[in-house]
Amino acid sequence: MVSFQYFMLNKPPGCISAREDFEGRSTIYDHVPAHFPDLPHVGRLDFNTEGLLLFTDDGRLAQGLLNKSYAGNADPDQVKPIEKIYHVKVKALIDADDPVFERLERPLEFEPGRFTEPARAGWVAPRSSCTWISIAISEGRHRQVRKLCDREGLQIRKLRRVKFGPLELGDLKMRWCRKLTDQEIEALYEAALPEG
Repeated sequence: MVSFQYFMLNKPPGCISAREDFEGRSTIYDHVPAHFPDLPHVGRLDFNTEGLLLFTDDGRLAQGLLNKSYAGNADPDQVKPIEKIYHVKVKALIDADDPVFERLERPLEFEPGRFTEPARAGWVAPRSSCTWISIAISEGRHRQVRKLCDREGLQIRKLRRVKFGPLELGDLKMRWCRKLTDQEIEALYEAALPEG
């Protein structure tokens, strides 16, 4: 019987989601402790984005998490896309009822005539000259969250993925890894491959 392995990393900013970099930059694998298994990462976070990154050698689950058309025996039209939630620290003082949240939710044109699904946006917490906001997306278009903020004139100070489907970053420290629990693995399967 094949036994798969799963862990998450709280990715720091300033490294790329790859095994090697032709420019010699730091990669996510520089931050995985030697006693953790050598596993592929699922999806990616860009160079300056921090937060939750999943690693597993369970290729079927990885495909299901990244592509809803790879949903096992389930009807892809009945499978919800895997939502990813980001907390974004923007250089602006924004109230919870600011109309910018409604504008952030509007589809983004990523190619001429092609648009993303609507996002979900909300207020998280204020800081002295900034505001933490939340943006949830169900696709993985290149720099999608950054482009949504750019479109609305919001300057990003930090961008952190805090949730990937049912998997939550929680209080995992920056640059730390931890193995997934059986309950978390089961929840990922239920979300990505609901009919096994």
